[in-house]
Amino acid sequence: MSVTREKIMELGESLIRTKGYNAFSYQDISTELGIKNAAIHYYFPTKENLGTSILKTNIQRFEEMTDNMQSRGFDEWKQLDSFIKIYVKSHREQKLCIVGSLGPDVYTLGESTKAELFKMTEKIITWLTNLLDSGRAKNIFAFEGEAVNKATTIFSALVGGLQISRISGNTDFKSLYMSIAEDLKP
Repeated sequence: MSVTREKIMELGESLIRTKGYNAFSYQDISTELGIKNAAIHYYFPTKENLGTSILKTNIQRFEEMTDNMQSRGFDEWKQLDSFIKIYVKSHREQKLCIVGSLGPDVYTLGESTKAELFKMTEKIITWLTNLLDSGRAKNIFAFEGEAVNKATTIFSALVGGLQISRISGNTDFKSLYMSIAEDLKP
Protein backbone atom coordinates (compact mmCIF):
# COMPACT_ATOMS: atom_id res chain seq x y z
CA MET A 1 0.00 0.00 0.00
CA SER A 2 1.37 3.44 -0.87
CA VAL A 3 2.20 5.90 1.89
CA THR A 4 -0.22 8.46 0.45
CA ARG A 5 -3.06 5.93 0.34
CA GLU A 6 -2.37 4.94 3.96
CA LYS A 7 -2.33 8.58 5.09
CA ILE A 8 -5.62 9.25 3.29
CA MET A 9 -7.22 6.24 4.98
CA GLU A 10 -5.85 7.14 8.43
CA LEU A 11 -7.06 10.72 8.16
CA GLY A 12 -10.39 9.62 6.68
CA GLU A 13 -10.94 7.26 9.61
CA SER A 14 -9.98 9.95 12.10
CA LEU A 15 -12.42 12.39 10.48
CA ILE A 16 -15.20 9.81 10.54
CA ARG A 17 -14.55 9.07 14.21
CA THR A 18 -14.33 12.74 15.25
CA LYS A 19 -16.60 14.68 12.87
CA GLY A 20 -18.79 12.02 11.28
CA TYR A 21 -18.97 10.60 7.77
CA ASN A 22 -21.23 13.28 6.30
CA ALA A 23 -19.35 16.13 8.01
CA PHE A 24 -16.06 15.85 6.12
CA SER A 25 -15.05 16.15 2.50
CA TYR A 26 -12.06 15.30 0.36
CA GLN A 27 -11.12 18.97 0.73
CA ASP A 28 -10.58 18.39 4.47
CA ILE A 29 -8.20 15.55 3.64
CA SER A 30 -6.34 17.37 0.87
CA THR A 31 -5.87 20.47 3.03
CA GLU A 32 -4.58 18.46 6.00
CA LEU A 33 -2.23 16.32 3.92
CA GLY A 34 -1.15 19.11 1.58
CA ILE A 35 -2.17 17.20 -1.55
CA LYS A 36 -4.60 17.87 -4.37
CA ASN A 37 -8.12 16.43 -4.37
CA ALA A 38 -7.14 14.60 -7.57
CA ALA A 39 -4.59 12.59 -5.57
CA ILE A 40 -7.35 11.39 -3.24
CA HIS A 41 -9.60 10.55 -6.19
CA TYR A 42 -6.74 8.54 -7.71
CA TYR A 43 -6.84 6.13 -4.76
CA PHE A 44 -10.52 6.51 -3.85
CA PRO A 45 -12.66 7.67 -6.79
CA THR A 46 -15.62 8.25 -4.45
CA LYS A 47 -16.15 8.83 -0.77
CA GLU A 48 -17.95 5.49 -0.72
CA ASN A 49 -14.72 3.80 -1.90
CA LEU A 50 -12.88 5.46 0.98
CA GLY A 51 -15.51 4.55 3.58
CA THR A 52 -15.67 0.96 2.37
CA SER A 53 -11.87 0.62 2.43
CA ILE A 54 -11.71 2.04 5.96
CA LEU A 55 -14.31 -0.45 7.16
CA LYS A 56 -12.58 -3.37 5.45
CA THR A 57 -9.35 -2.37 7.18
CA ASN A 58 -11.15 -2.18 10.53
CA ILE A 59 -12.66 -5.62 9.99
CA GLN A 60 -9.23 -7.00 9.18
CA ARG A 61 -7.76 -5.40 12.33
CA PHE A 62 -10.56 -6.84 14.44
CA GLU A 63 -10.02 -10.34 13.02
CA GLU A 64 -6.26 -10.06 13.57
CA MET A 65 -6.83 -8.92 17.16
CA THR A 66 -9.19 -11.78 17.98
CA ASP A 67 -6.92 -14.34 16.28
CA ASN A 68 -3.94 -12.95 18.19
CA MET A 69 -5.77 -13.24 21.51
CA GLN A 70 -6.70 -16.84 20.71
CA SER A 71 -3.16 -17.78 19.68
CA ARG A 72 -1.76 -16.20 22.84
CA GLY A 73 -4.15 -18.25 24.96
CA PHE A 74 -6.10 -15.35 26.46
CA ASP A 75 -8.96 -16.57 28.60
CA GLU A 76 -12.42 -15.08 28.14
CA TRP A 77 -11.93 -12.36 30.78
CA LYS A 78 -8.65 -11.25 29.24
CA GLN A 79 -10.22 -11.15 25.76
CA LEU A 80 -13.20 -9.14 26.96
CA ASP A 81 -10.90 -6.83 28.93
CA SER A 82 -8.74 -6.23 25.84
CA PHE A 83 -11.83 -5.51 23.74
CA ILE A 84 -13.28 -3.04 26.25
CA LYS A 85 -9.95 -1.25 26.54
CA ILE A 86 -10.26 -0.31 22.86
CA TYR A 87 -13.26 1.79 23.87
CA VAL A 88 -11.47 3.22 26.90
CA LYS A 89 -8.66 4.31 24.54
CA SER A 90 -11.17 5.79 22.07
CA HIS A 91 -12.71 7.76 24.92
CA ARG A 92 -9.31 9.05 25.98
CA GLU A 93 -8.64 10.12 22.36
CA GLN A 94 -12.10 11.73 22.17
CA LYS A 95 -13.10 9.54 19.23
CA LEU A 96 -16.17 7.46 18.59
CA CYS A 97 -15.74 3.90 17.44
CA ILE A 98 -16.19 3.43 13.70
CA VAL A 99 -19.52 1.60 14.17
CA GLY A 100 -20.88 4.27 16.50
CA SER A 101 -19.78 7.04 14.20
CA LEU A 102 -21.21 5.52 11.02
CA GLY A 103 -24.38 4.12 12.61
CA PRO A 104 -26.32 7.41 12.60
CA ASP A 105 -25.44 7.87 8.92
CA VAL A 106 -26.38 4.35 7.85
CA TYR A 107 -29.24 5.47 5.61
CA THR A 108 -27.02 7.93 3.76
CA LEU A 109 -24.12 5.52 3.18
CA GLY A 110 -23.49 3.90 -0.18
CA GLU A 111 -24.42 0.25 -0.48
CA SER A 112 -20.87 -1.13 -0.24
CA THR A 113 -20.05 0.97 2.83
CA LYS A 114 -23.34 0.00 4.44
CA ALA A 115 -22.66 -3.69 3.72
CA GLU A 116 -19.23 -3.48 5.38
CA LEU A 117 -20.72 -1.67 8.39
CA PHE A 118 -23.30 -4.44 8.80
CA LYS A 119 -20.56 -7.04 8.36
CA MET A 120 -18.36 -5.44 11.02
CA THR A 121 -21.22 -5.12 13.49
CA GLU A 122 -22.21 -8.75 12.93
CA LYS A 123 -18.62 -9.95 13.37
CA ILE A 124 -18.27 -8.11 16.67
CA ILE A 125 -21.60 -9.33 18.06
CA THR A 126 -20.91 -12.91 16.91
CA TRP A 127 -17.46 -12.85 18.49
CA LEU A 128 -18.82 -11.41 21.75
CA THR A 129 -21.65 -13.97 21.76
CA ASN A 130 -19.22 -16.86 21.34
CA LEU A 131 -16.89 -15.39 23.98
CA LEU A 132 -19.74 -15.03 26.47
CA ASP A 133 -21.08 -18.54 25.75
CA SER A 134 -17.62 -20.02 26.22
CA GLY A 135 -17.00 -18.02 29.39
CA ARG A 136 -20.34 -18.99 30.87
CA ALA A 137 -19.70 -22.68 30.11
CA LYS A 138 -16.43 -22.41 32.06
CA ASN A 139 -18.10 -20.47 34.93
CA ILE A 140 -15.95 -17.47 34.12
CA PHE A 141 -19.03 -15.36 33.33
CA ALA A 142 -22.48 -15.46 34.87
CA PHE A 143 -25.50 -13.78 33.32
CA GLU A 144 -29.15 -14.48 32.63
CA GLY A 145 -30.61 -15.04 29.19
CA GLU A 146 -29.16 -15.62 25.77
CA ALA A 147 -25.52 -14.76 25.13
CA VAL A 148 -26.42 -12.87 21.95
CA ASN A 149 -28.63 -10.51 23.98
CA LYS A 150 -25.85 -9.91 26.51
CA ALA A 151 -23.33 -9.39 23.67
CA THR A 152 -25.63 -6.84 22.04
CA THR A 153 -26.12 -5.10 25.38
CA ILE A 154 -22.38 -4.88 26.03
CA PHE A 155 -21.60 -3.66 22.52
CA SER A 156 -24.43 -1.12 22.68
CA ALA A 157 -23.21 0.13 26.06
CA LEU A 158 -19.69 0.66 24.74
CA VAL A 159 -20.77 2.34 21.50
CA GLY A 160 -23.43 4.44 23.23
CA GLY A 161 -21.14 5.20 26.15
CA LEU A 162 -18.68 6.92 23.83
CA GLN A 163 -21.48 8.95 22.28
CA ILE A 164 -23.06 9.96 25.60
CA SER A 165 -19.71 10.84 27.19
CA ARG A 166 -19.01 13.14 24.24
CA ILE A 167 -22.30 14.96 24.84
CA SER A 168 -22.17 15.03 28.64
CA GLY A 169 -18.44 15.63 28.98
CA ASN A 170 -18.30 12.68 31.35
CA THR A 171 -14.67 11.70 31.75
CA ASP A 172 -15.35 8.60 33.86
CA PHE A 173 -15.67 6.07 31.04
CA LYS A 174 -13.89 3.50 33.19
CA SER A 175 -16.99 3.26 35.41
CA LEU A 176 -18.89 1.87 32.41
CA TYR A 177 -16.10 -0.64 31.94
CA MET A 178 -16.31 -1.62 35.62
CA SER A 179 -20.10 -1.93 35.41
CA ILE A 180 -19.86 -4.35 32.48
CA ALA A 181 -17.25 -6.45 34.26
CA GLU A 182 -19.21 -6.46 37.54
CA ASP A 183 -22.37 -7.54 35.75
CA LEU A 184 -20.62 -10.64 34.39
CA LYS A 185 -19.01 -11.88 37.60
CA PRO A 186 -20.14 -15.31 38.79
